[in-house]
Amino acid sequence: MKKSLILTCLVSSILSLHSCDFSKRIDTSAAVKEMKNRQVKRILPQDITNKADTWGQEIQEMIENPSNKLSLDSISKQFQIQIQSGKALALKQQNKDKKIQEVLDALDYSLSLHQEIPPSIQKNTVGDSLFYIFIDKKQDVILLGFSKSQIVLNIDKPLIK
Repeated sequence: MKKSLILTCLVSSILSLHSCDFSKRIDTSAAVKEMKNRQVKRILPQDITNKADTWGQEIQEMIENPSNKLSLDSISKQFQIQIQSGKALALKQQNKDKKIQEVLDALDYSLSLHQEIPPSIQKNTVGDSLFYIFIDKKQDVILLGFSKSQIVLNIDKPLIK
């Protein structure tokens, strides 16, 4: 009886080990990388603002570069943004957004006092767009309009938390 019990245990152990397929082992480091890549990412509001500021500075340099041969329309199409240029009062009439109109009023007043105006980022009233605003050498106001959804689609991967 003892021999048959031992034999039964031995046979069942061999069968259970035989049913395990060790050839299909998973590389755990690759699995961890895959899980991190598929993880839901979070983009913070300051990441969106920082990216709009960075893009605005790059586009401002491109616009102000004397060797630049691109028009504002072609830059607008290239970066998929809205660009408006002109005197503050003329731009105020073109924009229906109340918050942007207030900013343009303030810019017109500051320009009339010949003040130094640094570039700035402004949100529209709804909050779905950001505007990078700067003054060019001709004292024209340049509005670069960035849609938040466009920024999120093109944001750098390292910024995503």
